[in-house]
Amino acid sequence: MLTCPIISIDGTVDWKINAAKLAQYYRTIFLYKPLDLTVYAKWNIKRFNEAKYRRTQHNRVMKYVHRGLYLEAYAYYNRYALEPLIDLLRLIHTPASANYYLVHISHHVPSDERERLEYFAKISTLDEIAEKTSEAGDWFYELVERVQI
Repeated sequence: MLTCPIISIDGTVDWKINAAKLAQYYRTIFLYKPLDLTVYAKWNIKRFNEAKYRRTQHNRVMKYVHRGLYLEAYAYYNRYALEPLIDLLRLIHTPASANYYLVHISHHVPSDERERLEYFAKISTLDEIAEKTSEAGDWFYELVERVQI
C-alpha cells in the first residue's frame, strides 16, 4: 500500500493518507471533457457584434486626430481600431479564449497576422493614427468574412 506524506504547518509528516484514495479523489475533481465550442457561441456572438459596433465608431478617432489631440486620438484608436481587430483574431483562432485580449496572442495567432497586428499597434504620430485607422478598417472587413461562430 502506497502512502503520501502530508506535511503539517508545524513541520511534522503524516504518512496515514492512502495514495490510491487520494488519486481517486483528484480524478473525480479534475474531469477532462472534450472541447465544445457551442458553449462559447453565445458569448462570442456578443463579442463579434460588439467588435462590429466599435468599428463603426472609428470617426471618433479621426475627430481627435483633426483636433490635434494625440492622447485622445491614441485612446480612441486603441478602442475603435485596434481592439476590434484583436477580438476578431481571437474569434478566428482561439474562440474558447476570445476574452484574453492581448494575453499570449503572439502564441495564439499565426506569425503573419501577429506581425500585421504589431504594425497597427506601433503608432507614434497623429498622421500614423489617421493612416492606420483606415488600413485597420480594410483588414477588419477581411477578418469579418473569416469569422465562423
